[in-house]
Amino acid sequence: MIKDCKNCGGKLYFSPKNKGHVCESCGSIFPIKYNYNFKKKSFDENVDLKVDELASSLKNIRCKSCGANIMLSKYQIQTTCPYCGSTTIEESKKKKLMYIDSIIPFSFGKAEALKKFKSTLNKKFYANKKIFKNITKKDINGAYVNTFVFDMVTTTRYSGVLKYTKMVTNKDGESKAVTKYKDICGEFDKVYKNLTVEANSNLEQRDLYSIMPFQYASAVDFQDDFMHGYMLEYQDKMFNDCVAVAEGIIEKDIKNELLKKYECDSIVHLTLNTNYIDKKYNYCLLPVYFVNKIVKDRKYTAVMNGQTGKVGRLPKSALRVFMTIFVICAFVVGAIILALYFSGKFN
Repeated sequence: MIKDCKNCGGKLYFSPKNKGHVCESCGSIFPIKYNYNFKKKSFDENVDLKVDELASSLKNIRCKSCGANIMLSKYQIQTTCPYCGSTTIEESKKKKLMYIDSIIPFSFGKAEALKKFKSTLNKKFYANKKIFKNITKKDINGAYVNTFVFDMVTTTRYSGVLKYTKMVTNKDGESKAVTKYKDICGEFDKVYKNLTVEANSNLEQRDLYSIMPFQYASAVDFQDDFMHGYMLEYQDKMFNDCVAVAEGIIEKDIKNELLKKYECDSIVHLTLNTNYIDKKYNYCLLPVYFVNKIVKDRKYTAVMNGQTGKVGRLPKSALRVFMTIFVICAFVVGAIILALYFSGKFN
């Protein structure tokens, strides 16, 4: 990694717009070579944690407020936690770091992130716009989120009982719900591509999924040059634990696929015996912006895809949700009253 500007000695930061380092003082640009080589490895390759050259070049910091562990380049100064916005951070001991295969660099900077976030906020009817009304670039921090990206080829033998409910009308014209059951068994095959599992407890899997997808065709060989000005979260979930999460996601998907296949509503009982014919992975860093705001001593955090600009879940406006429910209920009650009136049963 380049430490300082070769022209004036100023500090450098990674600029997504210029695809290289930019000097804060003179504006000189130093391009970074992008090596596009996103490939997955078999499970028996490099799955153990080890201290590599990158780990020795990084320094660790810990947030006293939320406990987040973050890695920075040794030339970088960080005063704010990306997860909670707290400034109570301190240096901590070095940790083992798994070999990083690839990285998707940020595709836009903080200024553009601010514009994209405000644009999305204005389009979300139920979002609580007051919370993020006065956000600035200082409220936005970028961090590379470590993930395992899996490819899994599966074949599943299944057996069980599903059920569904249908409306039946008798000869008198009266309708009632009848529950039906289906005994099922067979084999189900499916290939899963780019199944992404978060490897740090600071960001929940559902929050990661809320800003998916990422375009893995844009992933490049990892270089710590892309970190200059951004943080790297520390991996605290083991490889096998992430595999278990991926397999859990697959099992849930297979159940939904079988319900769809047999046109049923729910599962009475179901046995799945899944065989993984081929399993591969890539340890990839994904770009995520964290937007933090404190309102009345309460912290709010939203996440944004640092590649596409997609914003995840936002706090909802209680008033707008209530008004929507009120209008729907009023419409339903009004429809019932009109139906009773015209049927002659309403006096």
